[in-house]
Amino acid sequence: MIFFVISCERNSENLIGNSGETVFYEITFRDKENQESTYRQSYHFLPMYENFLPVVKNNGEIIVYSQNQNGILKKSLNKEQILDYNDLIKDDESNLILAFPISEGTEWITEDITSIKLKLGFDRIYNTNLPFELKNKIVKTNETLLINGKRVRNCIKISSYGQTSFLPGPPLKKINIEITSHTWFAKDLGLIKYEREEKSDSATTGNIFYTKTMLFN
Repeated sequence: MIFFVISCERNSENLIGNSGETVFYEITFRDKENQESTYRQSYHFLPMYENFLPVVKNNGEIIVYSQNQNGILKKSLNKEQILDYNDLIKDDESNLILAFPISEGTEWITEDITSIKLKLGFDRIYNTNLPFELKNKIVKTNETLLINGKRVRNCIKISSYGQTSFLPGPPLKKINIEITSHTWFAKDLGLIKYEREEKSDSATTGNIFYTKTMLFN
């Protein structure tokens, strides 16, 4: 997700960069054992290049955001792609994080992977990393949220849903996983809150819950 500014018009397709700024988020993660951890994450904005806004996360990952007539797109880059401009300008609609028009009822589909883990015993832990389609829909454009004591009005709320399953092998049966998420964007602020839950029907994977909330000065 990205900190970007949506212009005053709800149906605007303009993406405005915030070069030189650093935005902080508080992350909360609850694992299958219901153990909760909290940490911070930062995004530092580099100068915009043509229609691309590069961002460096605190873990060194480089993400580039752009937009076309369909919406705002996100692309994570590796070292080879950073040097390949032709790869950078390719539009991949599966990477839309916000679709146009910005109005209630707008729907789109993105590609995603599960982050829930399969745990067998005390020492065998496996990442599922299962690909699935995430169905996204703008459900509100005027929601008010209270974030760290700051009231933010006219937020855009996106609700998303996906499901998948896998067969780990005997003696385990097929495990079904449901993914739900909610994302809020605000004018002049960008992403202010994100919630995601992955629920399974097996004790070996359990459920996980993740939240990401903007920290205001």
